[in-house]
Amino acid sequence: MVRGTTSLRKFSASALLWLAFALAIWYPLRAWMLLPAGWLAKQIMTTVFPAWVAGAELEGSSQVLLTHLRVWGSGGRVGELTPEVNGLVYAYGAPLLAALLLASRTRRLWWKLPAGLLALVPFQAWGICFAWLMQVAAIAGNETRDQTGFGPWTTNLIAAGYQFGFLILPTLVPVLVWFAFDRRVLAEALIEGALTSESR
Repeated sequence: MVRGTTSLRKFSASALLWLAFALAIWYPLRAWMLLPAGWLAKQIMTTVFPAWVAGAELEGSSQVLLTHLRVWGSGGRVGELTPEVNGLVYAYGAPLLAALLLASRTRRLWWKLPAGLLALVPFQAWGICFAWLMQVAAIAGNETRDQTGFGPWTTNLIAAGYQFGFLILPTLVPVLVWFAFDRRVLAEALIEGALTSESR
């Protein structure tokens, strides 16, 4: 039991140190790191909602969706809705994955890290898309409902997708990718857990 606890503490400390290092590298490159997810989110939205999505732009770490949806401001002025999302909220899994791979001393890191970062992109795009949709369907829903056709059920599904993409995917997916690339760690954890249970 002591052995398992000690190794877990060592790994946790090592992962935290590597995470600090990975964040220090990732943050200055954040705009570049967000490009793949932003591009994919744009393609998804323009393909699924061609009637009212005009495109998307990346402004620093902000992903801006360009739409034809009309919204009314004070004085009867009419404008087009442009939901804005902070992409960093959905992209911090990249340094987390790097820290886990480095802390566990994963073999063949030279290809596993780039492949892992690429595997995170669809899930980052999920978060961005549903954050946009949340603003369209829920926050501005009273003004856009007739233009989008989003009813109560659709709005509830969008809210669920948003919560899943915001609360679960950014941390769960990097851990699952890490386990997929380094099953040795999972096997050792299961063995140590079994030995600990037997020793009680």
